[in-house]
Amino acid sequence: MKYLLFLLLPSSFFFSQNDWTFYESKDKQFKILVPGELREKIDTFETDLGELHYHTLYHQATAETGNQVYMLSYCDYPEGSIHSDSTEILADFFEETIQTAKFSINGDLMYKADRNLYSYPGKYWRIDYRDGQAVVKTKAFVVKNRYYAIQVVATKEKHINPESERFMESFRLVEESEVGKK
Repeated sequence: MKYLLFLLLPSSFFFSQNDWTFYESKDKQFKILVPGELREKIDTFETDLGELHYHTLYHQATAETGNQVYMLSYCDYPEGSIHSDSTEILADFFEETIQTAKFSINGDLMYKADRNLYSYPGKYWRIDYRDGQAVVKTKAFVVKNRYYAIQVVATKEKHINPESERFMESFRLVEESEVGKK
């Protein structure tokens, strides 16, 4: 019986790994590996820059990995406002984004670092919240005038896990990933 259990564990592990599929955005701009179906929510905000549409794609996790939610958000900014070439503006933009995220969940910023995607500027940060019981990990980038945020919400004790990293590291710009294939 002990040997039978040993043989069953690896096959169930690989089966759960194979449930992941690539999601490609409707506008064909990006793709990301996801552990299940993504739902989409679009929030519209009136700002000094005009009307902004903030898209959030999310998957509510059911696995025992400790991950609770996988999310990818993006927002297109008007020409001349935010752009990946504007390094001074982007430094302030990312800092304000991190502080707003921290404030919105009453969390503590535990880590932040620069993290580029191809040649596009980005940041990585981790916020602990719920009195240190939960973690939000975020990788964010500005590609031309589009802001992307890839996030995983997890329990603190299990926030470092292969599924979390797999999701966060799988994000690809379709244009950029296709360039390497030609």
